[in-house]
Amino acid sequence: MHQLDPFAPQRPRLEPVDPNGPVIQGEPDIVLRLPHPRLAWALAEIELHQHEDGRWMWATGTCGGGYKVGPKWGKFAATQQEATRYAAAELLDAAQKLGSGHCVTAAQIESIKAFARGFL
Repeated sequence: MHQLDPFAPQRPRLEPVDPNGPVIQGEPDIVLRLPHPRLAWALAEIELHQHEDGRWMWATGTCGGGYKVGPKWGKFAATQQEATRYAAAELLDAAQKLGSGHCVTAAQIESIKAFARGFL
């Protein structure tokens, strides 16, 4: 018999993307940012926002690009901590796909990976 762990993190609830769905128009509740050493945009960024139903949503970006947090994307977690971990895993995956010269150096890619791992 398999026993459930009540303290184990729940899997994120991924709903279908709603192409016409809303994103947060104002500032998200939390923004975690790895600044670029010289430029205005961030090397990496995680946005977290609590939905009106209490769940947490996340969005990520690298090299000044990404997407705005909101229910449009269907990414929901039960807690802020879980949303942060899911966003960090998504950011780490994106960093592993970046190539040197894709607006970042190899050293900056490594700093993005270290930034993401710090939230896992």
